[in-house]
Amino acid sequence: MSVPLQRDPHRTREAIAQWLTDRFPDEGTPTVGALSTPVETGFSGETLLCDVKWNHRGGRSLVRSLAVRVAPARHNLLPESSWHRQVRLQELLAATDVPVAGIHGSETSGELLGAPFVVMERIDGRVPGDIPSYHRSGWLAELRPAGRAQVWNGGLQLMARLHRLDPDALDLSFLDDPAHGRAYGPVGIRRQFGECLANVEFYGVQDDPVVLRAADWLRDHCPEEPDPPRLLWGDARIGNIIYSGHTPVALLDWEMATLGAPENDLAWYLFTDRYLSEGLGLHRLPGLPGRRETVATYATFLGRPLRDLTFYEVFAAFRFTLLTSRITRLMAGTGIQWPNGRTPSLRSAALLARVLEEAGDVACSP
Repeated sequence: MSVPLQRDPHRTREAIAQWLTDRFPDEGTPTVGALSTPVETGFSGETLLCDVKWNHRGGRSLVRSLAVRVAPARHNLLPESSWHRQVRLQELLAATDVPVAGIHGSETSGELLGAPFVVMERIDGRVPGDIPSYHRSGWLAELRPAGRAQVWNGGLQLMARLHRLDPDALDLSFLDDPAHGRAYGPVGIRRQFGECLANVEFYGVQDDPVVLRAADWLRDHCPEEPDPPRLLWGDARIGNIIYSGHTPVALLDWEMATLGAPENDLAWYLFTDRYLSEGLGLHRLPGLPGRRETVATYATFLGRPLRDLTFYEVFAAFRFTLLTSRITRLMAGTGIQWPNGRTPSLRSAALLARVLEEAGDVACSP
């Protein structure tokens, strides 16, 4: 879901124009067009879309389509801000073969827009929607089954490309934040799980029996991660990919990026799709590869068998329930009416219980 426009449009356009003038004084005078927000996705933080026209001396003009992403000011989905880390990561990824939106510049203060922001190129394309779910309606639902498979597998290919990057060569040590993360152990699943446990009150799930049962299961089954940690997208799903036709052209949203095992991203990719279909009482779109086919395909892309995927799927369901609980609380004051009172947190908790039942007490394996 997109964050509603939280500020005065006229003043916001003036502030963006001022920033562009200061940042690019040789470009001429910028005129910022109407602001809009993407309708398909994006909750934590505002994304403002606009066209900007520069009038140069001699009558020449230049028009650029920009996306201005503003750090969360009120809708804080995560307990600690990762804003500066995600901007830095996107700048580094722009020099790799992982496609991301190019960054024109960023502002670290909140003087102009009330929060830090980054100005990026706006990439033409379309994104599978969260609300309504792409399993219910939208351009993905209108494709033929073969086209849907291309969309799904194209996302897997880009994710594997990300996982093949060398974190040391990119100098991603800033993702290993000593300020708070190391209190929960070395990078990887134990730290991520530890951070979740330390913030159950922030998410509002400290008394949720399904969440507590899942936490016990995860403690009992937490695997070792024998390989060096890789760069993880964090919010890995087709709803965070811009597509041109059936082809992915950019990965979005690095707020949850971290270091760890690729299985973590794949489990999130699978679970978020399951939530947007089964979790919402919808039939999954024909043509989208199922779990078994997806696992086999991704193992081929990754170049090794997947390990302990059942564990990572339970962890994905657990963490997703924490996040949807937080979203439900944040949206409580906006007047949204959930059908039959079935809030995202109730739906995700129900699906978490189902995932736990399926996992049972068996050894974690694909």
